[in-house]
Amino acid sequence: MLSSCSSREDYSSFISEDTNKYNNQIASAIDVNEAWATTPYLIIGKLFGPEYRTEGNSGFSLEQTEISNEHIRIIVTQEGLLDDSVHGEKRIIEFKYKANRWVIDNIKLGFKCQSGRGQQKYSGELCS
Repeated sequence: MLSSCSSREDYSSFISEDTNKYNNQIASAIDVNEAWATTPYLIIGKLFGPEYRTEGNSGFSLEQTEISNEHIRIIVTQEGLLDDSVHGEKRIIEFKYKANRWVIDNIKLGFKCQSGRGQQKYSGELCS
């Protein structure tokens, strides 16, 4: 399913990230009526926004696929990380609308390494 997104990147190797910590933050925000917890894009902006961990030569992009009215996939790519081995991270985040709110159903995480520190395409393989 995810491997069809790009022939250059090995999405099938991406590692699963725990969704509980994010969904707990979303639920807590909903309990106190915080607006950022109401749509997938606002949730992405709050939890995975570009304002952290980057240097001057950075990039941040979002790509959305609507699978149905109640199921959305957003690919978040952030490059130029302040890390000596990891150049970028790509998350494939699946949202589902359940019990009158959006929840994160699944997150897959891949890495692109700095030059000389590992793979130069996104993969679940850790950088050295």
